[in-house]
Amino acid sequence: MQKLFDFLGGRKMFFAILLFLCATIFLFVDRANFADWSQFVMWIFGIYAVGNGAEHLATRKKTE
Repeated sequence: MQKLFDFLGGRKMFFAILLFLCATIFLFVDRANFADWSQFVMWIFGIYAVGNGAEHLATRKKTE
C-alpha cells in the first residue's frame, strides 16, 4: 500500500482522489446534482490543501 501512496503523492492525496471518485460516481448515477458535486469537491481539495500546508509549516518550524 505504501508504494501506491508514494506513487499518488501521499496518503492524504490518495484519500482526496478516492473521495473525488466517489463524488463523481454519485454525480453520474444521479445521486447528486452538479452544485452538490462541485461543493463537495471544493471541500475535499480545500481540506487537503490546508492539511498539507499545515503539515509543511509544522515540519519547517521543527527543523529551524
